[in-house]
Amino acid sequence: MAVNESNNNGKIVINDTEIVVYDDSGIQTEIDQHQSRLNELDQEKHTHSNKATLDKIEQTGSESSIDLSKLSTHETAINDLTTLRHSHSNKPTLDRLGISSSNKLTIDGEEQVNTEYTHPESHPASMITEDEGHRFVTDVEKVYWNSKADVSHSHSISDLLDVEMNPNQLSEGDVLVYSDGKWEANQQNAGGGSCRLEDYSVDEPIRYVIPLDVIELQALDVTKDSITLTWKSNLRTKDSLEYLVFVGETLVGTTTETSFEITQLTSSTEYSFKVITRNENNHESNGRTIVSKTQGDVVLSLRGGSDYIETPQITFDAMEIQCSLNPKVNSWSNYLIEGATSGIQIYTQHNGASYRRSGCDLYVNGKFEASTSYAVIPSGQFVTVRIEGVNESEITDRFNLFASKNNTTTMQGLLYRVRLYARNGRGDLILKSDFDFTNESTNNYVTDILNNSPALIIHGSSFIEN
Repeated sequence: MAVNESNNNGKIVINDTEIVVYDDSGIQTEIDQHQSRLNELDQEKHTHSNKATLDKIEQTGSESSIDLSKLSTHETAINDLTTLRHSHSNKPTLDRLGISSSNKLTIDGEEQVNTEYTHPESHPASMITEDEGHRFVTDVEKVYWNSKADVSHSHSISDLLDVEMNPNQLSEGDVLVYSDGKWEANQQNAGGGSCRLEDYSVDEPIRYVIPLDVIELQALDVTKDSITLTWKSNLRTKDSLEYLVFVGETLVGTTTETSFEITQLTSSTEYSFKVITRNENNHESNGRTIVSKTQGDVVLSLRGGSDYIETPQITFDAMEIQCSLNPKVNSWSNYLIEGATSGIQIYTQHNGASYRRSGCDLYVNGKFEASTSYAVIPSGQFVTVRIEGVNESEITDRFNLFASKNNTTTMQGLLYRVRLYARNGRGDLILKSDFDFTNESTNNYVTDILNNSPALIIHGSSFIEN
């Protein structure tokens, strides 16, 4: 084997085969140089020029970095502040002031004023600046506003805006109809006024209309233990109807007729009766109500001669007299009622059964007597006679009952009750005054049960068993 010399560029020949080799002498030299440098670095100390400043800083483990670029500036400023003194130009004056142990201000050691603050109980009005949200009210304005609040007032339906209504909210005697996109609330009595509620919308179409209430509801044939109610169907009603009769809130019966007798009542007791109309679709009206009182244990007997009843000056739209008459036969000298100045009269024909009238409309047991020549009032029977002003005019006068205005001609019979009625805004007759002659009076007066009218004066007559 022959090995090449150093000038053979790293080649050797073994058995005539040339092999390339490397000379690592240069690499080893470089490694030695790096190792020497590392030893030098390991021997060098780590120092900072601002080490004195850094020694003053204590760094916590939660801090990730600290900007120390301006630390020296802050350190200088802090050192400068510690060397400065805090002084005032008026230091001599301040030195004279102090606070004593009793919280009093002292000057040169002497107490002067109390240093505790007390808030005043009130402030002058001048400290408030008026604006749109803050105004003073004068006494005159207070009186004006208070008077506005105390005055009673009312509104008509035309004043209402965006009001929701349903049939159960109607007042007695009204019916609510939805037609052509509008609500209409009309008075049920024929010939009466009406009101219209327009521009009401509904979520669902109206599927029914409540039936109309009865009209001319009356309490007739009143006894000590029974009362018979009579009425008429509303003139605009076309359905087949059934009527529900209530005493108070208790249903006592139903009927398809226009009258109903209520029995087993207590004498001298006031009752509230209601008649509700129900149509063939089982829809019910609001109901018409009337108040009546059963007879007491006595009745006023008028025997003619000096017996009669005198009214004071009274005003009404209708007067209703419950009585039993016993007129003289073949005589004109029997008066049931006569006004002092109004010209209203009801008196007998010569046969003692037929009656003439003037200055009023006449109803006998609820039936209108159209003829002015005569009307039949049964003798010896309980009847209800009602007079009204002609063309619904109001009547104001002083009347004698069972006698003429000069008390010279009188009527014999029994007097049970006298009632006065006034019309409301819809034209319905509303009971205004009520005089009951079936409870014995201890003097010559019978007072109004409702306390709306003066008492009626009894002349002669006497109470007998009913």
